[in-house]
Amino acid sequence: MILVSKFIDRESELEFLRERYHSERPELIILYGRMRIGKTYLLQKFLSEVDGVYLLAEESETILDDFSERLAEYFKDPFLRENPLQNWRAFFTYLAGKSSERLVVVIDEVQYIAKAQRDFLSVLQKYWDMHLSNTKIMLVLCGSLVSFMEGVLSAKSPIYGRRTGAWKVEEMDFFNVRKFHPLSTEEAVHVCSVFGGVPQYWADYNPELDFWDNLRVLLLSKGAKYYDEPKYLLKQELRDVSRYFSILRAIALGYNRFGQIADRAKVDLNSLGKYLNVLKEMGYISEEKPVVGRGRGIYKITDRLFNFWFRFVYPRKSEIEMGFDVVGDIKPKFNEYLGFVFEEIARQFLVELNRTGKIPFRFTRIGRWWHKGEEIDIVVLNEREKKVLFVEVKWKELKEREAREILKDLERKAGLVGLEDWEKGYGLVAKEVEGKEELRDEYLVWDLRDFERLI
Repeated sequence: MILVSKFIDRESELEFLRERYHSERPELIILYGRMRIGKTYLLQKFLSEVDGVYLLAEESETILDDFSERLAEYFKDPFLRENPLQNWRAFFTYLAGKSSERLVVVIDEVQYIAKAQRDFLSVLQKYWDMHLSNTKIMLVLCGSLVSFMEGVLSAKSPIYGRRTGAWKVEEMDFFNVRKFHPLSTEEAVHVCSVFGGVPQYWADYNPELDFWDNLRVLLLSKGAKYYDEPKYLLKQELRDVSRYFSILRAIALGYNRFGQIADRAKVDLNSLGKYLNVLKEMGYISEEKPVVGRGRGIYKITDRLFNFWFRFVYPRKSEIEMGFDVVGDIKPKFNEYLGFVFEEIARQFLVELNRTGKIPFRFTRIGRWWHKGEEIDIVVLNEREKKVLFVEVKWKELKEREAREILKDLERKAGLVGLEDWEKGYGLVAKEVEGKEELRDEYLVWDLRDFERLI
């Protein structure tokens, strides 16, 4: 039995696995997500409830021998211990023979098997059709190479049409990931700006050190655990990362339109789309378009560690390699960077308010709006009811007068969006707002104290 000491969030994922376990049908589940996102921890928690066999594939020539040893231990099978399975046909035949009752088998990091044995998925497809689909097995294939796993789900995959469920494990939102440590809301925003909602990064964060000392230990010194993390993650999926580095560096510096990226990264316009699509498939960037109206898309780095690393760490690697402390160089530029991150956290805040019915109407879409040099940080809409809320986000401590000026200008910009016959509301999310209660007579206003109440 696997014991799991601390389990945060992931209730939806866990409930999905529980439901499939109790279906009484043969189940072939695909579970995937980027490295350090908590997939293995989730599966261990699930197996601690239902029992089952966990098989971890590694980059090794002895995967089948390792799996045979684990199966022999699980089933208390001395014959298998002395006579390891010789091929994947024998492996699936063995599992079929053990699945007259519910049997959970998890194969983690399955991409390493497919890399070493190119016909692995074809063999699985054949034996699923011939044997396993008539048993009570629950087979979970888990992987951390997102592009490979999405290929497994595609129509070109040998097991297309056989899978009975799939789940991509995403980053945690701000309000769940901050449960890892008893931090102030402001420090949690700082941590989220660098480490996003990736559980392993938060687990490694030491709340007894201040924020910048944590960055020195984890990221901003040669040999630190995450010093070369983006390079490591990209090399897991790509042969040549240099072109991707140039593209990510350009986006991190604010060159977010297609032509701007091509010019800054020195990538041919005809080739750029291919590189951007690969990064989108891997989950490191996304393309955003105005939530209302038409407009050309802009690209942004969605992985917070990548965003911070390419903006602040990568250009200073030579200093870090020589042992210099670069914190003093980063600090003056960090507040501006935080402003962009806080917009995403504010979105998550509004989504949570929406879920719990704490705003005037239930919205069905959320995003940004921009046009000809004007932009609004957050626009939420209910298109059926024709209701819209415009929200500005400021990582600042605002006096009542400053907040009122921002909101008045927001009303002006909202008039440019073109929703004349819609019911409109206006809001502000800031680090701190003096005179918040007075402003609430006319507007929706929140600051970090409201985040704390929501938590």
